[in-house]
Amino acid sequence: MGKRGVLVCGLVLLVAFFTFAAGQDEGVWPDPEKTITIVVPYSAGGGTDTAIRPVVEEMKKYSEAIIIVSNISGAGSSKGTNEVLSLPADGYTLLASGTHTVSATMQGLTDGYKQLDGIGSLNWDPFIIAVLKSQPWKSMKDLVEDAKKNPGKISLGNAGMGGATGVASVAMNLAFGKAFNVTPFQGGQDLRANVLGGHCDVGIFSQSEILANQDMLNPLVILYHEHSALDELKHVPTLNEAGFENLKVPGGSFKSISVRKGTPEAAKKQLAEIVKKAYHSQAYQSFMKEKGLLPPPDYYELTELDGYFDELVGAFTPIMKAAGLLKE
Repeated sequence: MGKRGVLVCGLVLLVAFFTFAAGQDEGVWPDPEKTITIVVPYSAGGGTDTAIRPVVEEMKKYSEAIIIVSNISGAGSSKGTNEVLSLPADGYTLLASGTHTVSATMQGLTDGYKQLDGIGSLNWDPFIIAVLKSQPWKSMKDLVEDAKKNPGKISLGNAGMGGATGVASVAMNLAFGKAFNVTPFQGGQDLRANVLGGHCDVGIFSQSEILANQDMLNPLVILYHEHSALDELKHVPTLNEAGFENLKVPGGSFKSISVRKGTPEAAKKQLAEIVKKAYHSQAYQSFMKEKGLLPPPDYYELTELDGYFDELVGAFTPIMKAAGLLKE
């Protein structure tokens, strides 16, 4: 082969190399040999875990990649969040984000939402305050009056101070003159076990947790601004109806999916498309209806979700300040 042939051959190989490299960076994602992991920063069986797993099952139908859920609980959702932030921003590790991310970040437990980019929104799960049916309180008014008469005697449990239930419990306690003994637990499962076992008097639960234990729990009030969408819980009064219209607390848990900042745009766009299809699938929409999970005002993805998080931060700021939890 002459010099000219060698030169042409070399140019062809060089072009092929750069084309392959560009494809690796921009087009070939996900790598079929890698696994996409969605980190749920709470233990299995809790409200966040329960809402995420069905959408992950639907995501698998719209991607050839292996997609799994990993539960990393602790420190009010910050342990799992920090795990995601410690790993490469390559699109292979996602976070089940939401109001818990906002709360934990504002308490200084994690860089959370400051270092995350949104992929897709999921839903709101309203909070309900409930007690064992064997307890003497039949209404929220009864409970508050008894707590004020016996300051610090009645324990008000939450799923961890890093999450929205923790913020809600502290805000409530301040509003009622620190009448309750605010008691944080290690996630929803731990909270349920202690309330159902009679070791904690009152709990702030998700609707799904109430439904699963409706034979034992008496729901007193829903913290969301509307009645439950579930027939079994539509009778639960709102704060306004219970006579606490001026009580400002987080009304529920918002859930979404995010990735670490710096994740390639091509990967984020593909992930957003997968999550969007999974969210709008008949199976997941039916699941949300069955569990009473409510969609946000619109479906948010990518920068739209980032903007919605900014709104959540704005809404949480005065509550966090009033509760003495704001560390920013």
